[in-house]
Amino acid sequence: MIGKINHRISEALRQDDLEQIIGYLLEICELLIEDCIQKDRKLPNNENRIRGILLEEYLDNDKVRKAYDMLDYSFMPETLENYDGEGNYTGRADIRIKLKTDFDKHSAYYLVECKRIDGDDELNNNYVEKGVARFITQKYSSYYGKNIMLGFVVKKIDISQNAAEIESIQNSNADVNMHGSFKLVCKKRNHEMYRCVYRIKTGELELRHIFSDFADVVVE
Repeated sequence: MIGKINHRISEALRQDDLEQIIGYLLEICELLIEDCIQKDRKLPNNENRIRGILLEEYLDNDKVRKAYDMLDYSFMPETLENYDGEGNYTGRADIRIKLKTDFDKHSAYYLVECKRIDGDDELNNNYVEKGVARFITQKYSSYYGKNIMLGFVVKKIDISQNAAEIESIQNSNADVNMHGSFKLVCKKRNHEMYRCVYRIKTGELELRHIFSDFADVVVE
């Protein structure tokens, strides 16, 4: 009985961690957009460079983490994923988030995979095939059974409509494990967030799909 109670408490704490991380990520995206507008700064229309600015200047900036009470988390870029036993790694994820409480557990972390979104089929397909699919095929690890997809929306589009198109793309995939329903979690001025649950070999995987509107601050 005690073991079951401790397990439920552990699950609840991890859920709290995920929500805190997501809340921080949403706040930081908003902060970056606001700063760019105020300073008349334009971001490059490049996934890796936007991610680098977001990570180095905001997410993992000690002053920012302290201001948002996020010192118990570390944010690391371009982390290698899944060693194959023959000197190779099967993937490279955009952002790895380690919890201080689980720092001694090598495989315990959350991942954020970043992709540009402009409403066109090419980037929507890329979001699914080179983003979502890497979690479903377990090219990327999912220790906690939950991870994050972050879409940088670089053009003025109907984000809700585009989210529906991405859902349709993943659900038309021959791999049924790619299928799932996008459930709207929140919709604010500069972002929309959806929750989708998938089946993977090790059980169930929840992805949070965050689409953040950077269109006004990205070079056309």
